[in-house]
Amino acid sequence: MSANLENKKVLVEEIKDKISRAKSVVFVSFLGTNVENDTKLRKDIREAKSEYKVYKNTLLLRALSEMGYEGVEGYLHGSTSVAIDYEDEVSVAKVVANAKKENEKLEIKFGILNGKVVDDKYVDGLANIPTREELYAKLAFLFKAPMQRLAIGLKAVADKKGE
Repeated sequence: MSANLENKKVLVEEIKDKISRAKSVVFVSFLGTNVENDTKLRKDIREAKSEYKVYKNTLLLRALSEMGYEGVEGYLHGSTSVAIDYEDEVSVAKVVANAKKENEKLEIKFGILNGKVVDDKYVDGLANIPTREELYAKLAFLFKAPMQRLAIGLKAVADKKGE
């Protein structure tokens, strides 16, 4: 077996491992993107504690079909990079969507969210979901508001009795 074929098999196994462990994966076309924009995207993805890799479409297709993903052949053409997040479903989608706003040549091809293939519109929708911290803050506010109103009401009743 040639060394090149062996290297390809190793890469396919690497792709399968990364995708199987990921909570979300965004496949991106970076055709026409300049080095400055690509470097910024890589930095932003690293800061989001995610991973960004470029693989050959044939290797991606082989790995995805071995994992049982169907219907992705139409997306895997041209230049394809992969943004992978192992901890959060939305953070990598947010980073890529923000980069897409700054660079119109960047294109979201499709994504995989918790093991299911989703289209580019779904990935864009994910980017609009608030972060986990924002959701926790909103939830805390919702829990606090009724108790605060109750305390104000009880104080008003107590003040009236004291008059």
